[in-house]
Amino acid sequence: MHELPDDFADTLARVLEPRQREAAAEIIERATMLDDEGLRRFLELFAARVRASDAPITAGELRRFLQRASRAWR
Repeated sequence: MHELPDDFADTLARVLEPRQREAAAEIIERATMLDDEGLRRFLELFAARVRASDAPITAGELRRFLQRASRAWR
């Protein structure tokens, strides 16, 4: 397993909507409870969004990614 880069938290904070970081952290924590395939899907959706736009990611977007990732593997 690979370790996270030392600046991972700073990098993550830069892509999240500042006023929604706490809510986003809770959603990301829930995503870590998905099975491997669900977590992979969540991370794919998250990464695609980061690549698609420089706009900060909202908690609502992360919530939708979590819902899609959870449904995909039921």
